[in-house]
Amino acid sequence: MLTAGRELWGDHGWAAVTMRGVCARANLNDRYFYESFPDVEALLLAVYDEALQELVARTERAMTEAPATPEAQLRAVIGAFVHTLADDPRGARIGLVDPAGSAALEQRRRATYHVCAELSLAAVKPYLRPGADERKLRWDALFSLGGLGELVLTWLTGSLEATAEEIVEHLVTVVLRVGIPHLRELRET
Repeated sequence: MLTAGRELWGDHGWAAVTMRGVCARANLNDRYFYESFPDVEALLLAVYDEALQELVARTERAMTEAPATPEAQLRAVIGAFVHTLADDPRGARIGLVDPAGSAALEQRRRATYHVCAELSLAAVKPYLRPGADERKLRWDALFSLGGLGELVLTWLTGSLEATAEEIVEHLVTVVLRVGIPHLRELRET
C-alpha cells in the first residue's frame, strides 16, 4: 500500500490519495487498508517518512564515502540531496511540494527541517570555533535548509535553468558563506 500511496501522491498530489484509490492501485480489497492504517493521513505520513528515510540513507552513504572535512561532507550531503530528488520526481513532490495544505504533513515537514538542522549541528560540532554561538548556528542551519529546499524545488519544476552539478556547487558555496562565522576550519587543505 505504501508503494500505491507513493505512486498516487507522486503523480497527482497528496489530495488525490484516497483509501479506494490506494486499494485499487494495489489490487487489494478495501478492508485491507484499515487493517494497515487508521486513515489516509496515517498512510500519507508513512509514505512521507519512507521517502525521507530513503533520502537520509543515500545522504549517509555519501557522507561515509567523502573525506572528513566540513566542505567535503557538505558537498556530499548536498549532492546526495539534489541527485536523490532529481532521480525521483515522486519523492521530490512528496518531500518538497505537497506537504502544504495538510496540517499533519506540514507539521511533519517542519519537524523534519528541525531534525536536519540538529543533525547538521552535530556534524559540524568538531569544527566550531571557540565561542561559536550555537543558537545562531541553529538559526543559520534552518535558514540554509529552507533556501536549499526552495532552490532545488524551483530547479526541479523547470523554472531555473541549470545542471545538477551547478545547483550543488552553488548551494555548497552559499552554505559555506553562512557557516564561515561559526567554523574554525572550513576549506580542505
